[in-house]
Amino acid sequence: MKTRSPRLVIVSARAPFVRTPNGIVRAPGGLISALLPLMRRSRGTWIAAGADRDACEASELPFRVRALSLPSETRAAWYAGASNGALWPLSHGFVEVCRFRAEQARAYFEVCRAAAEVAAEHAPPGAVVWIHDYQLALVPALLRARRPDLTIGFFWHIPWPVAENLRVLPWASELVEGLLGADLVGLHVPRYVRAFRDTLDELGVAHVNEEEGIVVPRGARHARIEAWPIGIDVEGWASLGRDETVAAEAAHITSELGGGRVLLSVDRMDYAKGIVERLEAFERLLEQSSEVRERVTLVQIGVPSRETVAAYRDLRQRIEATVGRIQGRFGGPRRKPVHLFARTLDAHELAAYYLAADAAIVTPKRDGMNLVAFEYIATRPRPNGRLLLSMTAGAADVLPEAHLVNPYDEEGLGSAIGHVALAPETASDSTRMAALKARVSRLSVETWASGFLARLEQVTQEHAPAQAQETRLAASVRVTRAR
Repeated sequence: MKTRSPRLVIVSARAPFVRTPNGIVRAPGGLISALLPLMRRSRGTWIAAGADRDACEASELPFRVRALSLPSETRAAWYAGASNGALWPLSHGFVEVCRFRAEQARAYFEVCRAAAEVAAEHAPPGAVVWIHDYQLALVPALLRARRPDLTIGFFWHIPWPVAENLRVLPWASELVEGLLGADLVGLHVPRYVRAFRDTLDELGVAHVNEEEGIVVPRGARHARIEAWPIGIDVEGWASLGRDETVAAEAAHITSELGGGRVLLSVDRMDYAKGIVERLEAFERLLEQSSEVRERVTLVQIGVPSRETVAAYRDLRQRIEATVGRIQGRFGGPRRKPVHLFARTLDAHELAAYYLAADAAIVTPKRDGMNLVAFEYIATRPRPNGRLLLSMTAGAADVLPEAHLVNPYDEEGLGSAIGHVALAPETASDSTRMAALKARVSRLSVETWASGFLARLEQVTQEHAPAQAQETRLAASVRVTRAR
């Protein structure tokens, strides 16, 4: 068998670097942190289809960054339209929010074709191409048609939609066929793999269920769909938790908030995060309990998101109005029961809040994974504190020792918040947190990335002879056409 090139090609919506008033800096996020070391070692190419502000050149990089050349209207229709106006709400169960517009679907197809063309141009023979997320789901099949010699992986970073919801997507078949161009498709947890299986049943796509996932025959090869829970930079967050300046800032935060119990929520301002519902549950607690009114403070860090989309602008207004109502009802000159910070915090700032918080309240309506839960656990040096976690988040599947709650159960959500806010910590809480810390340590983002790529190489080896024949046939067809 021909030896594979060590080079790696990443295809994603976002570039690894962004332009800021202070110059070119690394883009935020755990995924970027995990992939950059791999790219530096492979000396490969990162292909970005993202926003105009993404930086595509940086000094002294051992790998290349290439951007798609796209008209701004096409980019907007693809990203804000088809991706975040259709696929995002569909995957999170908000079908009523979805907008399926033909011109946006055409833009989505156009961007995926452009990404496949650039990847086909820049990938060395036999290279590994790893494509990321729902914005580029058609790329695997489009790339496979151009370059059958490549090893292709795909990771879907949000929940896989239930089959009943996916049925309303006009181009559901094309979406699934696009993904099946990959050798390995990764989803966060087994629950999403089962949902993908239901989709295959719904569409009548032949497949075999195996203990590790799903195998879908695709001619001379096959595609595998498996669960690969993503993690975080565990040691990075743990190091921040041990940092004396971070600890001092955490103490300052606690003092500034009045020295009582501190609850913390960190979310993008997205309707899937359940922020308004969480605030309203806390408001009911304030109505019912004088102890909550006197001793408990909720800090809500809300990172502005997709504010060019009307639904997100409306959500921010609802959040701010809800906080204002709570402050008006229960706040005073010396006491604010809710603090809203509508901005992005850097890792040091976040770590200080993680240390200051007696409990993290992570209650999205639905979430692919939710790494805030992981960060809170990893940052705390001792096994103390509490994690209240939505059972509808992917993280609930891998963090069963958390205090799990149904975010749609108004009374249950309020009771759960009240418990983690007021009940004294016990040995059981310490045992829970120790177990959670052990789980998070095993799910580092570095382990996830290297493990996925190793598995991708393994499943490709399993059908290498058939794939080699397919590659030779494709090459023969190209030669014949050239003549």
